[in-house]
Amino acid sequence: MGYATGREGRTPMLDAMAHRGTWFSDAVTVAPLTLVSHTSIMTGEYPFHTGVRDNGTYVVPSKDVTLAERLQGAGYATHAVISAFVLDSQFGLDQGFDSYDDDLSGGPQKVMFMFKQIKARETAAKAVRWLEKRPKDKPFFLWIHFFDPHANYDPPPDVAKLFPGDPYSGEIYYADRELGRVFKYLDDSELLGKTLFVFAADHGDSLGEHGEQTHGIFVYQSTTHVPMIFEGPGVPAGKRVDNLVRTVDIVPTILQLLHLPAAHGLDGKSLEPEWEGQEPNDRVAYIESLTPLLNFGWADLRALETPTMKVIEAPRPEVYDLSKDPGEQHNLLASGATETGAERKLFTELGHIVANDPFEHGEQQPGAVSQETRQKLAALGYLSGPVEKVQKKERPDPKDRISFWNRFEEAQSMIRDGGYEEATSRLAKLLEEDPGNIMAMGSYAGCLSHQGKKDQALAVYEKMIALDSGRDNAYLGAARILQDQDKYDQALPLVQHVVESQPKNPDGYTAMGDFYLAQQKFKQAEKWFRQARKVDPNSMLAISGLGNCLNREGRFEEAARVLRAGYDRDPTNEGVAYDLGVVAEHLGQPKAAMALYKHVIQLDPQHSMAWNNVGSLLDRAGKHQQALQAIEKAHQLDPTNAEASYNLGAILLRGGKAKAALPLLEETAKARPDLTQAKAMVAQALTKLGRRKEALAAWRALAAKHPGAWLNVARLELKMGDTNAAKTALAKALAAGGDKAREVASRDPQLKTLL
Repeated sequence: MGYATGREGRTPMLDAMAHRGTWFSDAVTVAPLTLVSHTSIMTGEYPFHTGVRDNGTYVVPSKDVTLAERLQGAGYATHAVISAFVLDSQFGLDQGFDSYDDDLSGGPQKVMFMFKQIKARETAAKAVRWLEKRPKDKPFFLWIHFFDPHANYDPPPDVAKLFPGDPYSGEIYYADRELGRVFKYLDDSELLGKTLFVFAADHGDSLGEHGEQTHGIFVYQSTTHVPMIFEGPGVPAGKRVDNLVRTVDIVPTILQLLHLPAAHGLDGKSLEPEWEGQEPNDRVAYIESLTPLLNFGWADLRALETPTMKVIEAPRPEVYDLSKDPGEQHNLLASGATETGAERKLFTELGHIVANDPFEHGEQQPGAVSQETRQKLAALGYLSGPVEKVQKKERPDPKDRISFWNRFEEAQSMIRDGGYEEATSRLAKLLEEDPGNIMAMGSYAGCLSHQGKKDQALAVYEKMIALDSGRDNAYLGAARILQDQDKYDQALPLVQHVVESQPKNPDGYTAMGDFYLAQQKFKQAEKWFRQARKVDPNSMLAISGLGNCLNREGRFEEAARVLRAGYDRDPTNEGVAYDLGVVAEHLGQPKAAMALYKHVIQLDPQHSMAWNNVGSLLDRAGKHQQALQAIEKAHQLDPTNAEASYNLGAILLRGGKAKAALPLLEETAKARPDLTQAKAMVAQALTKLGRRKEALAAWRALAAKHPGAWLNVARLELKMGDTNAAKTALAKALAAGGDKAREVASRDPQLKTLL
């Protein structure tokens, strides 16, 4: 922050805000995690009171009263603009908002293992649009959530040039610049001086300090010391407060500044006495990170911080004198020193908090499961109880495992670059080192599945479910594999679990739609996809699923309308673009289909089916060499892609390369026993290779269900010198095919002699 560091030009909007208001040099967040931290910001309560302890597997309970609910009750118009999926309405922070804009359509393509997001320019534009259209007869509360200063750091090119080699600072500058658009609108509308502004961050990034590259593991200053500014009516201008304050203090301060009734029972308290100099510097901040425990099975970290000291409860406890060591480089207990009275007092207070924490007594666990669902899953061998009760000292200390985390992030980076084989090897080694690591298991299972090692992936997903019942990706990953294996009775309870335990998660409903679609039960599938859209109208997964369902049912025009609307909203979604391309083909629009498939490949160069379909279109257009190259690429990207294997085999066979074609066609026939064309081409390839006995067996097997194949049996029998067998085969062909079969035989010089 420029106002705090003296670095001019980095954050001019926030610098001006600090000049017009009061900024706090020692503000502390509750946790280095987005949902946990924002929940405390919006309620004024610590996580052990809100019940939200992690991203993704927790939902804000309805009992928690948010600032939006308090202001809504006081007659305010309330609106939120959200920039990342981690704060999606399904996680419950929409409580009290008249409208909650979590539509991330049009944002950058989601990178594997990262949250979907929109960039600051779109966030600011949405905020201004709402301000223009807001109810003018009410005061308003607007929450604007910027996500940009967040890994992976990727500022726009014009900003990146200003900060070469420092994309983190670039994203800070970019978010500040776009915030200026909101300030300009309010200034132009003569609202700037009448509006109360509060700026705060949910957490920071370590940027390598203490060995941590980003955030989420440690509770050191690098991720928990955050900026905070108040500006507006009732706030002193140009003031700096150095006393320690907390993000849980935001709600009570806002209520006091707005002259609204104080909220009782909060962990925070108003900051007015701080900027008026009426209160001693004696606040104590609680900080936690349960991510090491919930995601890795390591020890969780809890801390208490005073203006001069921080104590951290860990297997190897830590104490820092912040007045002399703000970078927390020298643990006062590292050399075996005993605690002082002040340190012991803080540890005792922290121990009391932990002992009374509902989480420690089996409550506030991730992913609540109904008893009925638990019984169904238990019958199939899934599901365990809450986090295993193990003494913290017996769990690995995150300080000893940070290198594990960094190596895990390297494996994730490999996956994002398409290096599945190397990533699989790295993850396997990590799991040898830490067999119960849920996060590594999820990535490992995904890699195995991507490489076609379905049984191995399923075993990993099953282990994940047994270790941690709150992971929807494990349930849905296992269900997808079981569906592919036609084990629908085993897949169904897994998908039902996600629907029942996470009713606001559209992924469960889309998975249920996929479940029925795989069985060609189109009406049931359509119902679930429409339910997913009802839960989240912005879900591109639901739009893609519904469009695919309508397409497969032959309702091409309806499918095109659904998918076109989704594509117009978010042209960066490769799933919707791909499905729209398929529908375009069915509607006889090859040029439109080709353009869409090429767009998909631009978005995701690893999209095997898009390459395959480009190849098919080129082949039909007579561009056979280009078609071969595209389909070879499709097969290289995904050797388990049956359509690519079939198309590649067909092109090779047609080009006289029966030997190269045969294994591809055999592989397709095995993977897709319903694909008659693949079986026919296997028989053709065997015939061309002179393997007549095998070819004859293949044609006979095919003829059992497709009598037209008896003509090929008759030809082969003639070549092998068995005229009687050839006549018998021809008779079967004629009996089944009638005049049409007779016409074909009459045009064949060999078969004609048998008529």
